[in-house]
Amino acid sequence: MATVYARGDRWYLNWSEGGRQRRKSLGKITADDAEKFRKGKDFELATGRPVFLASALFEDHLKRYLDWHAVQFPDSHFRVKQISEQCFGVFVGRALSQITKQDIERWKAGRMTRVGWNRHKETAVVSSETAAKELRTLKAVFNAAIEWGEIAQSPAKGVKGPKNLESAPMHWYTRAELAKLYRGSRYGSIWKLMANAGLRRAEAQQLKWRDVNSKEGVLNVLSSSSERTKSGRWRQVPISQSAGAALTMLKRTTGKTEYVVPRMTGPSLSRAFRIDAEARGLAGSLHSLRHSYGAHLVMAGVPLRTLQVLMGHASFATTEKYAHVGKDHLRDQAKLVNL
Repeated sequence: MATVYARGDRWYLNWSEGGRQRRKSLGKITADDAEKFRKGKDFELATGRPVFLASALFEDHLKRYLDWHAVQFPDSHFRVKQISEQCFGVFVGRALSQITKQDIERWKAGRMTRVGWNRHKETAVVSSETAAKELRTLKAVFNAAIEWGEIAQSPAKGVKGPKNLESAPMHWYTRAELAKLYRGSRYGSIWKLMANAGLRRAEAQQLKWRDVNSKEGVLNVLSSSSERTKSGRWRQVPISQSAGAALTMLKRTTGKTEYVVPRMTGPSLSRAFRIDAEARGLAGSLHSLRHSYGAHLVMAGVPLRTLQVLMGHASFATTEKYAHVGKDHLRDQAKLVNL
């Protein structure tokens, strides 16, 4: 027979199954609702027909997930926590087992729908690229619930990311613009290293001097995939002359420490770049340095498959976004021919 009891403001369900005592948190519910859960479990045990699968509330599981994520992936935790706190409120107050695929689809559509946020203006909630990242984060939350025995299957399984409707090309810098960024900036050597090695922010921050193999002329970079796999795969990036010069400058300031790049949070590093770029009249973000690496490799004639390896793209579809750069470059070169 199943029993329920309260501890603080939460209710718990106890029952015996297969000779083992089991317990599930029912979350912050009323005593009447707890009794309904108890009767449902009694019916389940008596007939063998499932009535419900008791599970933790979404917000309780999310808190545990974020605590775990902060330890496992500190470099990306700020953004994951930000997404979780700002985007998943619609699931608060519901048990994990009560959330369906249809709920996820409605949530995804809501993130992409144009809404009137005041009487005078309508605006899109987020871009399709941002919505896709939010969905990947939500799927990771549910996948953790499966691993931890909260649910048997993710309600987000089979939910596809939104189509990218933005046609604007990625932003990258010319050689002259990069020279302006480096000149007169206390962070110029960091920008130079990132642009000449194609480093993501987290990769630059976790690069250690032991990863600089001067003998072989390569950087051993721990990939921090934008697809959120965080697989811990290494890639080797050749140290170009410019990358070597940046490392030499950084050695003067961080050579006695473990890390190549001075210690600061990810948002602080991005903010420092934005200040430098705006002061020089340049658009773009810190990630534009990585795009610049890929764009200039393509213009130099490097095959896209090689580019994928050098940049550590998990999907070739990501690499293909750089293809237009090569086409534009060829077109510009052809315009120089005036017979």
